[in-house]
Amino acid sequence: MFKKTLIAALGLGLALGAAAADIPEGTQLVTSAADIKTVDGGSKVFTGKVSLRALSAELPGMPVSTAYVIFEAGARSYWHTHPTGQVLIIAEGEGRSGVYGEKVSVLKKGDVVVCPKGVKHFHGAAPDQRMVQMTITGSDAQGKNVEWLEPVTDEQYNNIAR
Repeated sequence: MFKKTLIAALGLGLALGAAAADIPEGTQLVTSAADIKTVDGGSKVFTGKVSLRALSAELPGMPVSTAYVIFEAGARSYWHTHPTGQVLIIAEGEGRSGVYGEKVSVLKKGDVVVCPKGVKHFHGAAPDQRMVQMTITGSDAQGKNVEWLEPVTDEQYNNIAR
């Protein structure tokens, strides 16, 4: 049985990562990069073209999932919150991240965004270049890791802190 991660929360219904029962006790699971699939993020919670590469699912005692999220130029998530928080590490390109009602931050390769639980925010690529982020997303006791809200408007997306 596979655990559902961020992808499932996006409504894609994909099972990713090994369940704890699939990892022999006292060892670790190594997944070859060639075996990690990239899937389309769809349009239910993203504006523009977004791809997802799930890296790891939750394990007992480690209630986090990880993924690469690839935003093409101008693409972004909808507004959302996390019940236990999220960390983003910008791996490539330039991006944007905003907290509802505040100016939007410009993100560069190597930047880290720590979003505490319950903070309404979005993230995505710059208007003219793609951005790749690694996400580390915590889950609550029921396995929920995100609550999706409304789309981010162009006005909100372009409200850059200067």
